[in-house]
Amino acid sequence: MTKRQLNEKFKQFACSHYGCDGGNLDSSVWVCGLEWGTEFKDLADLEKTMEGPFNVGNWDGQVQERLKYQYNNKIAWLYSYLYDWEHGHKEQAVKHKLMCSDGIGFKMNAFPISFKNRSSVSWNSDMAKLIGLHSFDVYIEWCISHRGRFFQSLVKKHNPRVIVCTGKGSMMSFFRFFDCDLTTVDDGEMFNVARCNHNNTLVFVVPFFGGASGINSFDKMATLASNISKYADNTLGPTDWK
Repeated sequence: MTKRQLNEKFKQFACSHYGCDGGNLDSSVWVCGLEWGTEFKDLADLEKTMEGPFNVGNWDGQVQERLKYQYNNKIAWLYSYLYDWEHGHKEQAVKHKLMCSDGIGFKMNAFPISFKNRSSVSWNSDMAKLIGLHSFDVYIEWCISHRGRFFQSLVKKHNPRVIVCTGKGSMMSFFRFFDCDLTTVDDGEMFNVARCNHNNTLVFVVPFFGGASGINSFDKMATLASNISKYADNTLGPTDWK
């Protein structure tokens, strides 16, 4: 029977803020993706990254530059509709310091190792040896259990009202990552939702931001934001969360 030794450096790397753009943890709205869409050059590059440090990132002084990426740009759409910002989402994102340490929003990913996309994932024997986990599927389960616990403590401490997770195909991974009460799972127009953090936080799982079948227009994003706001108000009660 093969028993691998979990790489302690990987454990420290995974149970940290690595893989997050960061922002203001005290924001009412967080956004969570799967992982960064870039790839490590090779295993040596990943191994070097696992040495640290794993500081919280943010968009301080870089908002305009970050919005050049289509996914980030659509996140700005979401916040502009949720917070009823004036016309011109890019200008408003800069004004309101989107994903900045003293601004609005927190952007994270559930999994720390970046891949271009899920079809590009390669978990060969060398990767298994470096990390200490048999396969990509086992890695996902480990992160849900262990990295998830790290972020659950942050949710409990900072008490976001809403966490918007992108990628409906990974609904259960997101719900389990945030330790949602599965008896609260519900469907809405364009989303699935469940409660976590003693019912104080709603985890919405929505279509990916972009792509032919995702949120790819202002109208779709406006509808999604309106539906999220209405559901949150009806479920948690109307508050001045904006």
